[in-house]
Amino acid sequence: MNKTQRLIQLMMAVNERMQFTTKEMADEFGVSERTMHRDLQELSELGMPLYTEFGPHGGYRLLNKRMLPPILFSEQEAVAMFFAFQSLQYYGALPFAAESTSALNKFYHYLPTDTKVRIDALKDRVSFWTPTRTHDSPFLEQLLEASIDETPLRITYASKDGTTERVVQPIGIYASNGYWYFPSYCFQKDGFLLFRADRIRSLERAEIEHPSKSFKHYTLGDWLLAGQEREAGPMTMKLRVKLTPAGVRTYERSNGVDDSVELYDDGSGLLVTDMHRSNLTYFSKYFLSLGGDALVEEPLEMVNWIRDQIRLMQHAYGNELT
Repeated sequence: MNKTQRLIQLMMAVNERMQFTTKEMADEFGVSERTMHRDLQELSELGMPLYTEFGPHGGYRLLNKRMLPPILFSEQEAVAMFFAFQSLQYYGALPFAAESTSALNKFYHYLPTDTKVRIDALKDRVSFWTPTRTHDSPFLEQLLEASIDETPLRITYASKDGTTERVVQPIGIYASNGYWYFPSYCFQKDGFLLFRADRIRSLERAEIEHPSKSFKHYTLGDWLLAGQEREAGPMTMKLRVKLTPAGVRTYERSNGVDDSVELYDDGSGLLVTDMHRSNLTYFSKYFLSLGGDALVEEPLEMVNWIRDQIRLMQHAYGNELT
């Protein structure tokens, strides 16, 4: 076995063992302890987080940030990775965003020149448009890790009813309409509730006071599938909006071409779709911003909210609505 092959296999063995001695690895690979010590030193210089412990029970320990062994990719597989990342570019927040960027930069650096040219062309030729929100979601990584590890979290959560403190156990995170959501078991309500990640004000682990629940057989996919049945329930509202030609163009710039918009010969349109109740405030403000280019017909809560805002604006400008 040449040295390159030995280093690759050593990297894989270290990842599996996590803790070992030089003698153990030397015996396994059939080399002297001195040679094994040099090999481990090379892995450390390449960036593998090895920690040396001295004493009778000493040896090497791999820190939590483990390194993956080299993986061979075809050109199409390399392009596919950048294609997947491109689909997320318009989200204002992503879990492991810094690590994703760092990994892609490393990956891109070692690609052949002609493959780099294809990837650069891909960036300019395909896009998955998602309306960018201004709300930050700084706890996505913690929410995702808690859902994987089944860890209860104590959160301070801001909603329309005020700021409350509760203990929840997330079952996953998902993105919709530019927002990140995390369905969770709520210990106070003794049931599942849907939360928005950008509304978290603080977060900490809470497994000491509240032992974790086991949801290994109830995944995020199960929750989303069950949500199709909930869509007909009170959490869903019918949205019906008449749009002028200018309103259609503005809506499509913000949301892309939408099959929910029925277009007429004069360029105007009628938007008819289902809307989650949690998005009522956002879309109310959005359609109010379109002025006379959008006329909301349903839901009634949105119609009444927009009317109230118009009255307040007319009163503020000295021309109260009669």
